[in-house]
Amino acid sequence: MKNDPFGNLMDWGPVMDTLEDLANNGDLAQCQPGLVRILRYKGNWRLREEVLKRIGEIQAPSDELVEKVIAILDDDNLYYDVRIIAGNSLVQLLTKTQIDSNGYILKYAKKIIEKLKSTPQPPFFAKAIDRLHSELVDPTMLEN
Repeated sequence: MKNDPFGNLMDWGPVMDTLEDLANNGDLAQCQPGLVRILRYKGNWRLREEVLKRIGEIQAPSDELVEKVIAILDDDNLYYDVRIIAGNSLVQLLTKTQIDSNGYILKYAKKIIEKLKSTPQPPFFAKAIDRLHSELVDPTMLEN
């Protein structure tokens, strides 16, 4: 399988079909570079949201994928709904990722969450950040 089977992201209908087929077959993990490309693509919010909703199924997420999800959560130029979806995906991904010896990914995630908690946020986003923070500091997260 190609690492990026999605093709032209401007033609998003077939991309959505490919994404659905891959998810239904359990093949999302094999195309993580393509998923990262979709998350970077700013031309279609539907694609980004759909990828964020589905990547929690990936058993061994790459650091690049997790870092991109964290970057979406941290991006003040994005709308709050996608940032909340990214936070939900982040929890799922971090429970499945192998924390490296220095815990870089987990440290990076915690740093961003702390930054978001320390700045004023709309109540619904602040609530999502608080929930995310409580899940990240849960001792079971550190056992991975």
